[in-house]
Amino acid sequence: MMARRYEETHPWISFQFRVEQSRIWAKLGEAFSKNQHLAGIPLQPALANELASVLLTKGALATAAIEGNTLSEAEANRVIHEGEKLPPSQEYLAQEIRNVTSALDAIDHSGQRGESFELTPEWLQAQNAKILDQLEVDDHVVPGQYTKEGLTVGSVYRGAPPADLEHLVERMCSWLNETFIRPSQDHNLADDIRFYNAVFGAVLGHLYTAWIHPFGDGNGRTARLLEVAILSHSRVVPWVASNLLSDHYNRTRSRYYARLASTSREGKVGEFVEYAVEGYVDMLREQIETVRASQMRVAWQNYVHETMHKEASGKTKDRRRELVLSLPMNGLVAKKDIRRLSPTLAEQYAGHEERMIARDMNALERLGLVSCEPAGYRARASIINAFVPIPSVPLNAS
Repeated sequence: MMARRYEETHPWISFQFRVEQSRIWAKLGEAFSKNQHLAGIPLQPALANELASVLLTKGALATAAIEGNTLSEAEANRVIHEGEKLPPSQEYLAQEIRNVTSALDAIDHSGQRGESFELTPEWLQAQNAKILDQLEVDDHVVPGQYTKEGLTVGSVYRGAPPADLEHLVERMCSWLNETFIRPSQDHNLADDIRFYNAVFGAVLGHLYTAWIHPFGDGNGRTARLLEVAILSHSRVVPWVASNLLSDHYNRTRSRYYARLASTSREGKVGEFVEYAVEGYVDMLREQIETVRASQMRVAWQNYVHETMHKEASGKTKDRRRELVLSLPMNGLVAKKDIRRLSPTLAEQYAGHEERMIARDMNALERLGLVSCEPAGYRARASIINAFVPIPSVPLNAS
């Protein structure tokens, strides 16, 4: 069989991977456990939708930001969810975000419907076309089509030879499907085995797409969409956890590029996998804490409503409920800052705030909802932390 040029120029594209590092297995075990935890947390539909919206914005922005998109999270959120138009000079930034969001939405809906996922060259080409839709690209770039020119990435890395791209993408699809994607969706396998295959397939699919670099532009974004698609279609990774890796790569951007470069120079695929899995665990911890904080807020609101249920209805009760729910769940609020907690409170306390605030706080303290301290007031939200362990005190603490 005649040797292909990439075998000489890109020997690291070998379509082989063996897990040898024990740290990878340890981190994968932790990641699986945290995914199970996250998937088992019940959320009210409104809260679940709110979190999904936040994560969609974060994921889309992270995917685009790695490639240089400079929009803030607030700006991206307004573009995605409010349809905000940016000035003409910045419109391309908004279009990049809209393109990624549209692609992520389609992947999410497919996964939510329980559809199976099979990676094909056509799927990869379609994602690249979505990513580059309505964007200005160089003359040699045709969205969704393999490049015909040799590409250099960041003046350091050269993509695979154009003559080998079709062969390499087909081989990558076949390898990922057979070795990782189908096992990740096989309901006859244990959930942990499916999860490991999904993560390996997602990270290696990302890495190989970046290595091969089949398109004239948008290869990184296309690679990260593939990562999300493999995870979300495995049915063992909840949607809220399927797009966390992009955020990890964006936060550690210099290390991300360094790991991509070192794997091609030294062929140490395990280093990139370990870097990805380690970051995934960190992001899962953060996500679980976000969900937990949201749940605590809902539980606190319910507790306040239940505690105040027998209070006489009227403006006073409504104001006091607004007051206690406006207090932060953690931390002290100085007396002078109370009326600034919300526009409603500012209006109701205007002109006679000191005496009215004191009466309201005393009433709320009698109900056990706040504590009045010399420096200010504190919501007693900690009373709903019935099963949170008390932090241990070091033996040598004074």
